[in-house]
Amino acid sequence: MHTVPRVVHALVPRLLTVRGVTELSRSMRRVTLGGPALAGFAALAATDHSKVFFPAEPDSPPRMPVVTDGHWVNRRDRALIYRDFTIRAFRPGADEVDLDMVVHNHGPAGRWTAQAEPGQQLGLLGPRSSTMRPLDRRWYLLAVDETGLPATANWLERLPRSAQVQVFAEVTGPEDQVDLPAHDGATVTWLHRGAASPGSTTLLPDAVAAAPLGAGAGYVWAAGEAGLVRAIRADMKARGVDAGSSSMTGYWRVGVSNFDHKSPEA
Repeated sequence: MHTVPRVVHALVPRLLTVRGVTELSRSMRRVTLGGPALAGFAALAATDHSKVFFPAEPDSPPRMPVVTDGHWVNRRDRALIYRDFTIRAFRPGADEVDLDMVVHNHGPAGRWTAQAEPGQQLGLLGPRSSTMRPLDRRWYLLAVDETGLPATANWLERLPRSAQVQVFAEVTGPEDQVDLPAHDGATVTWLHRGAASPGSTTLLPDAVAAAPLGAGAGYVWAAGEAGLVRAIRADMKARGVDAGSSSMTGYWRVGVSNFDHKSPEA
């Protein structure tokens, strides 16, 4: 059975302060969080993510998770407001982490991101572990919607320059594209859904299905709306891409609040 190396981290709640907000596109902002609570923090892999805890009111502190003996004991507290976000960057010397966050008006995370400003506070829990995906393949195919763009940027920074990389990224329009890290072997195809709502089109799985796979050992990674990721997973299985050469996760699902990306539906 193929196994992926996994590094487990201590589960520590961290109350952090917004140090800066950077506009990345019409629909994405980089929120830089910092503070001494980041002591001992680790994010080693491209897809590492933390649970981010939001306040009920923008300028109030968030309700925080309680961890006892390594277990999150108040998980059922309905006053907790949290979502999963990829760690875009960690600067241990500065005690800072970057989160690239999507702006929208249909959830607490998107609404908070739209108004984020320095001095506000967020909570962080995790990453619980780092899953070390292979970085030695000849080719890679990365397929994402907006929610997968931060991890895509992490992948491009980590992959060797000798690798051939196809990136397919679905966003609303040209104004929602972000500057991705340069990579000599990468081609990026932006897919624009226009007035259609996120998760409602087949643009992403159709583009992936039409893409030729490289020769030799490769790797496919997909992240975004769960239904679209399932379609890509089925396509790759039909084309002979095995579990050791792929990782695909539904980060969210249309109509489901706080979707569990570890559920069977992901």
